[in-house]
Amino acid sequence: MKTNFLKALTVLPLAAVLVSCGRAAIDPNDYLEVKYDGLDTVARANATVDYKQMVMDNLKAFGIKDEDDDHDIDRAVSKLKKYLGGELDKTSQLSNGDTIIFEWDDDKVEKLEKKYKIKLKVTDKEIKVTDLEEAKEFNPFDYITLEYNGVGPDAYAKVKVDSSLPVSYDYFKVTPSSGLSNGDKVTVTFGSSKSDEEYIKEDCFRQGYLPTLFEKEFKVEGVQSYVKKIDEVEKASYDRMYKYARKEFDKLADSWEKKELKDIELIGVNLYTPKDETAYWGKNALCFVYKVTTNKPEGFKDDKEEEKTTEAPTEAATEAETATAKAEEATKAEDEKTTTTTAKDDKKSETTTTTAKADNKKDDKKSDKDSYTYYYFTSFVNVLTPDTNKDKEYPASNVQKPEYINFFGVSGDAFVKGNVLFEGFETLDDLNKAMETKYPKSKCETNIKK
Repeated sequence: MKTNFLKALTVLPLAAVLVSCGRAAIDPNDYLEVKYDGLDTVARANATVDYKQMVMDNLKAFGIKDEDDDHDIDRAVSKLKKYLGGELDKTSQLSNGDTIIFEWDDDKVEKLEKKYKIKLKVTDKEIKVTDLEEAKEFNPFDYITLEYNGVGPDAYAKVKVDSSLPVSYDYFKVTPSSGLSNGDKVTVTFGSSKSDEEYIKEDCFRQGYLPTLFEKEFKVEGVQSYVKKIDEVEKASYDRMYKYARKEFDKLADSWEKKELKDIELIGVNLYTPKDETAYWGKNALCFVYKVTTNKPEGFKDDKEEEKTTEAPTEAATEAETATAKAEEATKAEDEKTTTTTAKDDKKSETTTTTAKADNKKDDKKSDKDSYTYYYFTSFVNVLTPDTNKDKEYPASNVQKPEYINFFGVSGDAFVKGNVLFEGFETLDDLNKAMETKYPKSKCETNIKK
């Protein structure tokens, strides 16, 4: 209570006389009401004084004859408000068990007591805070997930808030939010900054909840990155590329006119990664290498075939032929002397077996001469892991196949044997050299066994 001590000394004796002369004793605290808004620990208090009821309970003391005399009642209420007031010493951040004080300002009370037949018992009132509702605790980070877009190390993060978050406040901030790779650490705050914590707490409390955490660190995981090693390629991604490569090759083989496909074998893959990450051709290239076998079209001449010799037989060769003929005549004479049926059957069986072996060997040589093998590739540029499009066909924009020009001679990823065009390379070394040109200044990892 804000009281002037000297004034109190002069007023009290007079007040005692006046009270004895029929003045109404009024305790303003009887008309004081404190209400709370909010939950335990962050509640707000608001104090009100019912001045009108104070007048209505003491009409005669205020010189009012009838309770329907609104004009005189309003005048008295106005005077009370002007000369008798006060405030709470604390109005916010209140908890159950706190004690707050309503401090009356009674410096001008004597003016009221002179005008009306009243005696005001003004004393500060202590109020104990009770019955504040307690908030339900919740961890806001239980209701969010971090989503990443882009490819490391240039990925960026955003927060996805679940609709089950129990409060309407749903702003979260990620720091840093860009330039991310797997393994990086980011901090997520509930609110835009640490300074928002009190505001957010009060906002949540008004809704009946208390956040238990305002900041949490997360490890970046699941961000797509460019494959740097063959064993980083997911099986599903590998199968998707293989399927695409074979489908495209089969389309090519169906268009052939001068050769036919006999076999195609994937012999392995080469992975090219740039030594300089700013390489213009891409971040990586996974090259599927195939060994292709076709028939040998009519008119085809293989440089590896040996030239047939046309030299005349030498004297030694003639002598060898003569000796062989004599040996055959001696064997024939011996056979005619044999009369046992079993011997004849054995000889026939042996001759048949020898002939069959000779025929098989002849067929194998014929088969080799009728086939030709060369090397083909399909490269997939900027291969990512994890592969988020496993159920879709591989995008053609990221695929490279043999490219060549056939204009007054073939140049590029193809060659001609005789009058037949082959897309690809005659040898594996030729293919590897071509890949080094396509992906310059790169490192190559391979699982092809030479």
